[in-house]
Amino acid sequence: MKENRDKINWTALASLYQFAVIVIANIAVAGGLGYLLYRFVGMERLWISFFLLFGAFSGIYNGIRYLLKEADRYDRNKDNDDEDIDNNGGPGND
Repeated sequence: MKENRDKINWTALASLYQFAVIVIANIAVAGGLGYLLYRFVGMERLWISFFLLFGAFSGIYNGIRYLLKEADRYDRNKDNDDEDIDNNGGPGND
């Protein structure tokens, strides 16, 4: 029983880590694009701020999408595990 509980905690921690990586990567890429536009095209510094905000919003959006997909996958796996248990709470194939 304890092994199953530890697996769930590590899965949740991995999902949280992946969420953070998605958000930070989106901010870094968008900020880099804003910097490149500022540096090489000669646009104003305002565009760096705009792209950083755009990266933050898109990162949060993509991160939430990822978390919802993981939650759906977790629910499907949990539903499949519940089908293996009979009404007495024991394994179904005794």
